[in-house]
Amino acid sequence: MMIQTTYAQASCRFLLLLSIMAIPAMMLGSATAAPPRSPADLELSEDKETLYVAEHTGKSVAWVETRTRKLMKRVALPAEVTGITRHQQKLYVTSKDQLGAVHELNASSGEILRTLKVGQGARAPIVNSQRNELYVCNYFMNTVSVIDIDTFKESKRIPVLRMPNATGITKDGQTLYVANLLPNGASNVEHTAAKVSLIDCKTHKVIKHIELANGSNALRDITLSPDGHFVFVTHSLARFLVPTTQLDRGWINTNAFSIINTKTQELYATILLDDISQGAAGPWGIDISSDQKHIFVAHSGTHEISVIDIPGLIKKIEETEIREDLEYNLSIMSDIRKRIKVPGNGPRAILSHGPGVWTAQYFSDDLTYVDLRKGTVSPNILNFPMNPSIKISQARKGEIIFNDATYCFQQWLSCNACHTEEARMDGLNWDLLNDGIGNPKNAKSLLFSHVTPPAMITGIRPKAEVAVRAGVRHIQFASATEDQYEALDAYLKSLKPEPSPYLVNGELSDAAKRGEKTFKSPSKGACIVCHNGPYFTDMQKHDMKNAGPADRTSVWDTPTLREVWRTAPYLHDGRSATIKEVLVKENHGGAADKLDKKQIDDLVEYVLSL
Repeated sequence: MMIQTTYAQASCRFLLLLSIMAIPAMMLGSATAAPPRSPADLELSEDKETLYVAEHTGKSVAWVETRTRKLMKRVALPAEVTGITRHQQKLYVTSKDQLGAVHELNASSGEILRTLKVGQGARAPIVNSQRNELYVCNYFMNTVSVIDIDTFKESKRIPVLRMPNATGITKDGQTLYVANLLPNGASNVEHTAAKVSLIDCKTHKVIKHIELANGSNALRDITLSPDGHFVFVTHSLARFLVPTTQLDRGWINTNAFSIINTKTQELYATILLDDISQGAAGPWGIDISSDQKHIFVAHSGTHEISVIDIPGLIKKIEETEIREDLEYNLSIMSDIRKRIKVPGNGPRAILSHGPGVWTAQYFSDDLTYVDLRKGTVSPNILNFPMNPSIKISQARKGEIIFNDATYCFQQWLSCNACHTEEARMDGLNWDLLNDGIGNPKNAKSLLFSHVTPPAMITGIRPKAEVAVRAGVRHIQFASATEDQYEALDAYLKSLKPEPSPYLVNGELSDAAKRGEKTFKSPSKGACIVCHNGPYFTDMQKHDMKNAGPADRTSVWDTPTLREVWRTAPYLHDGRSATIKEVLVKENHGGAADKLDKKQIDDLVEYVLSL
C-alpha cells in the first residue's frame, strides 16, 4: 500500500506519537513504575518452545514460553546485554560487562557458567558448530574475537573494518560474514559505502571486503538463506550526492537490503524496501522462513515488518539486465511484499518461527508474534508486553522521537538516518542548505552538542537547541511541539561518551602521556590553544586556511575532541580518514613542520585516547 503523505499529515502523526507515548507515562506514575528493558535480540531453544530475549537496558535475559507467550523467568547480567545466540543447551550472551564480555549460560536454568572478557563493545555472538568456535564482534575495537568453546578462551582477534555489528556463517562453517556498520575512509569522494567482511574460519583471516552500493551505511543485521546460497544484509542507502532540498521519492535517503552470492562472494543485488511515496525507514533485523519462501524485515522507524516473496524477488532480479538500476527502483516491492504494522514502537530483532515471525519492540518493551497461516492479508497478530509498568523519562521520550520516522514526510527517515551510530554520525558528507548549496560537510556527532555552542561546523546555528528545531523542519520536513523538542534536547544532553579503546586499563598509555605533553606544549603541538577545557574546544571559530573546491569559507567552529576516536573521517569535509592524516597530510596546526614522526605518533595516541 502506498500513501501520499502531506506535510500536515506528517505533523499530525508527530503530535499523535507524543500523545500515544504520554498515555503509559501518565499511567505509570505509581510506585510500580519500571525503567525500560529494551528487548534487542531474540533466540529460540532447540525444541522451539522457549524464546530467549536479550534485554539491553534491562541488563537481563528473559525466558518466554512460545506456546502460551508467558514470561517464565529473567536472569540478570552484570551490564547492558548486546546479543544472544544458542549452541545445544548453552546460551552465549554478550554484554558491556568489563566494557565487553561474553557469558555462557545454562539454557534451561539460566545459571551463568562462565564469563570471558573480550573486546570493547562486544556484540553479535555466533557459533560455528563445525569448528566448535564462538565468534564475537568487538564493535569499538574493529575486531572479531575467536573463542574456543571447550576451553572458553580467546584464541585470536581478527581485524575487520569499522564497527562490526552483525554476523552470519555458512552451513559448512567455512566462512563468516561480518557487517561493518559504517563506511571507512575519507568522505569527500563520490563513492563511499560500508562493507561486509568475509573471514576464512579455518585460517582466521579476512578473505575480502565486499563493498555495497554507493551510500550504503547503517548495516544492522545479516542472515543466510537456509540453502546457503545467499547472504542478506539490511542497511540504509543514503543519497548523499544531492542537496537536502526535498524528501519526495527517497531524494535524501532510501532503505534497503543487499544480497551477496556465497558462491561467487560478490554483491548480487541491492533491493529498495520503500514504496514510491512511502518510505520504510529503519530496516533492522532480517530473517528467512524455513521453507525459504519469505524474507522478513523489521522496520524500526515505521513500526512494521515486510514479508517478501523470495521466488518473486529472484525472478525480478534475474530479469533486470543492469543490476545497478535496482538501487533506484522504488516499485520493485509493489507485488511481492506485504507491509504489516506491529503493535508497539521500534521493532528491531526479528526471528522466523513456525508459520510466522517474532519481533521485539525496543522502545515499547513488548514482543509480537505475526501468525501468517491465513496469509499476509489478514495475519493473526499476537502481542505480549514484557514490561507493563514501563516508565518513560523525558530523555527516553526524546530517544524514541529521534528514532521514529512516522512523523517525517513520507516516512523516509528519522534523526537516526544521518546520526546513525547512537546519535553520533554516519561517516558521510551532506549538503545542507543552512550555509548555501553545493558545499557538503561531514556529519557531526551530537555528543556534547548542547554544551559546546555554536552548532554545525560553520557555527551557523547559535546553539544546539536551534539546530534541533531546524533539523526537524528542514531535513524531515515536519514540525513538532516545544515539548517534543525539549524531549529531543533531553535525550541529546543525556548522551555519555564511551571510554576510548586506546586507554590501557582506563588510563593513558605511555605514548599517550608523551603525546599529552606535546598537545599542551606552546612551542610544539600547542593544540590546547584551541582545544581546551573539559570538552577540548574553545567554542570559537577560526580561519583554518583549508577551504576545499566547494567551500565559500575556511572559517570553522572548533569541534570537541572528546570521543574523536569514534567519529572518523575528520575535518569539515571528511577529507582525512585518520587523525594522523589531519596532522601530517593536512599539516593541521603546523604539526608536520614542528614535530618528528615519533612526536606525531604520540600525539595521535593521546588525541585518540580522549
